Amino acid sequence: MAEEVAIKSTDAHQMELVHAGRCRRCAERVSRAKILRGGECPHCGSVLNQATQKVLDQLEIRRLRWRLAGYGLVGVASFFAGAIPLLQTVVQVVALFILHVIVLRRGLVWLAPGRRIFARLNMKLFGAVVSAMALLINVAIAPFLGFSAFILAATGPVLTAIYVEGGLVIVRSSLRRESEGRRLQLTEWALPVAFIIALVFLVVGTLGLVAGALHLLASLEIPAVGELAETLLELF
Repeated sequence: MAEEVAIKSTDAHQMELVHAGRCRRCAERVSRAKILRGGECPHCGSVLNQATQKVLDQLEIRRLRWRLAGYGLVGVASFFAGAIPLLQTVVQVVALFILHVIVLRRGLVWLAPGRRIFARLNMKLFGAVVSAMALLINVAIAPFLGFSAFILAATGPVLTAIYVEGGLVIVRSSLRRESEGRRLQLTEWALPVAFIIALVFLVVGTLGLVAGALHLLASLEIPAVGELAETLLELF
């Protein structure tokens, strides 16, 4: 019994060392990307990636807990923010940032600098696309004041889940390529290009919706509202 406890304690200590980016045998600092790719410790010669999969599995368990809690909180916050036009967009952006830091960013430390920067670029562009989608939805449902809170309570967690799950796909794909020792390929740049194109379309669509709403308000026979709408249209 005492021997089993000692073995578990040793394994837990070795896992903490790997989490901290150190060799599990000599405890010297080693690049996490090098641990992920395998090979030998430059200090003691031991195999580096023996516990790497366990570390990645533990990261997945922690991510699942935070994801479920985050989606629920975003749903509640989106419901109450939906009563105020465009406030839910702020809630959405804040939620994406917090979940990015807690759920996604921890996996990036296992990547080499070049691939880490590339993964961050993809996630930032993807986050911009999701935020633009949230803004588009807020603008589209702004006239439906009585139903906006219920609509946003449903779309808020969905958009958050899209970003987090999509970000995890990017992180896992990057970790897999890193573990295989693959360099950045030219074809991988198709993803950020696609995000930029989607972002442009979403921004144009949002501006089109705003312009259409202002034209509608300008046509109403309400002097103050019509004049304000005409003034705003001149800015387009």
